[in-house]
Amino acid sequence: MKHLLKFIAGVLAALLLAAVLLAALAWHALAPQPGEWAMALRVWTFERRASVPTLLRWATHPLALPWLDGRRLGPWQLHAEGPHRITARCAPCRVQLDGLGSQPIAIDAARLVVDVRGADRFDGTLRLGRGERPATIAWRAELQRDGLALQAELPPTPLAQVLTAFAPALPELPTAQVQGSVALKLEGRLGEQGWRLAKIRPLLADITVAGLGTEALRDVDVAQRCRPQPASGRIEGWIQNAVIAAEDQRFFEHPGYELEAWVAVLKANQQINPKAGEPLQGASTITQQLAKLLYTGDERDAARKLREWLYAVEMERTLGKGRILQLYLALLPWGDGICGAEAAARHHLGKSANQLKPREAAWLASLLINPDRQLQRWAVDEDRARERAAWVLRNIRRLPRERREAELDALVSWRPPIGRSAPGAHNGTR
Repeated sequence: MKHLLKFIAGVLAALLLAAVLLAALAWHALAPQPGEWAMALRVWTFERRASVPTLLRWATHPLALPWLDGRRLGPWQLHAEGPHRITARCAPCRVQLDGLGSQPIAIDAARLVVDVRGADRFDGTLRLGRGERPATIAWRAELQRDGLALQAELPPTPLAQVLTAFAPALPELPTAQVQGSVALKLEGRLGEQGWRLAKIRPLLADITVAGLGTEALRDVDVAQRCRPQPASGRIEGWIQNAVIAAEDQRFFEHPGYELEAWVAVLKANQQINPKAGEPLQGASTITQQLAKLLYTGDERDAARKLREWLYAVEMERTLGKGRILQLYLALLPWGDGICGAEAAARHHLGKSANQLKPREAAWLASLLINPDRQLQRWAVDEDRARERAAWVLRNIRRLPRERREAELDALVSWRPPIGRSAPGAHNGTR
């Protein structure tokens, strides 16, 4: 019996030693190579940088997939479906994407299918939304040293079907009547810096929106919100052209939104660090900005932008370009607590908006990029602020060439009343 106990103890010690050695080898194998995608890994009290490609290869090995069955990864519930497939479900889901704001995107439900194809290759589908007809995105990926290279495609799909996946964040959805289709192709990379988009090609076809009630804006009395308004009741003259030049040069050409601008801004925002106080760029048209003023507010998140877009599409149909522009000029904030172009012209320049000269209208429109900051800049950095006003003036389309040159020459020495104010003062001479 004594010999048997010694034998068992020896076997256990050998097994323990082997387990320790295997753990040490595994721990060592997780060490990332130079330039390799890595993450912080903590096991009990031990922590180290670990190779993500190595972890993914281990996790998707046929022997490891059954161990993942039933486990959770954040909000995702994992299920192993055979030796080469794993699915993940979450309901609801919250996804944070750089470039779309600080708030995560709320998704009603999602189901991710991952098929392991070997040689660091994967493919599958991502289904968004509940019900029998979720929006389905097909994808494929290749695991590389510095990240996961991904391609994905959403075939032409009814837009209403896609929007149902975002129902928790779209209070307008129960009443909105949305027609048309959306398709999408994209390429990107998931790595140590998070998700980075390389290419994206969205396509919208035959889009219409109804049921949001924007037709009520045809006869709204804007004087109740912003005073004063011009005696004629309409804001006309060079201020119209200057605001279009400053805010939305293709206003009369687009359907209320610009896909190309969205794509450009989305890519640019990936390089911005909001945590460091860097503001995200926007790509809102005048129509979208009016929707923001009247309906959605200005919180920077993807759900709010989607709501803004729905209102903009409907307003283009119910109101038309002329009424949209009049409402925008009558209501938009101009800094220093000023509301509307008429009040801004009277406050800063001492005259009606309809009486402004081109350079005066260009100066007033140049403030809109950030009214309070631009007003302060005219007080402390006049040359830089003047460059913005000159840029607006050069982009006023209906200004004849000879007069444009004359106005630009005059702008060099022209100083708005705010320029004679002390730094920090916004009232100027009226």
